[in-house]
Amino acid sequence: MYGKFLCAAAMVLGLATPAFSQADVVCDEASLMKLETDVNAISDGAKKIESAKELSMAKDAMAANDTEKCKSHMSNAVKGTDAM
Repeated sequence: MYGKFLCAAAMVLGLATPAFSQADVVCDEASLMKLETDVNAISDGAKKIESAKELSMAKDAMAANDTEKCKSHMSNAVKGTDAM
């Protein structure tokens, strides 16, 4: 009984975590500049290319006043800067 409850709670928490992590992303010029600096510091070529693409899409979304899309692309770019 408790096992099913705990499993369901873990699944809900796992699905909710990406939404919470995106909530603290701010799509503004200062955040994009910092992210650009972070992306330029990536040493892994493949990660750097993907993060640069996401950063470019975030800038385009910001120019189009699409905040949610900007946040999403910024979150994806940040994933490339995280050490794995």
